[in-house]
Amino acid sequence: ERDMLPNGDLFAAHVTDEDVGDYNVTEAGWYAVDDGEHVVLGPFASLAECERNMRDQDRMMPKTL
Repeated sequence: ERDMLPNGDLFAAHVTDEDVGDYNVTEAGWYAVDDGEHVVLGPFASLAECERNMRDQDRMMPKTL
């Protein structure tokens, strides 16, 4: 189990065909998941594409004080 992070960071996870049911997605690929292991973005063809989209998502989210 992943430790909970207070700032709600996203993590890249590679979901295989065998794991699609565990993540409640319909296809394998790279996904951005939150600290509760819920899929937020994806699927992406590569880790680099996933990370780029996570950075873009982070820039669009309002910052809390």
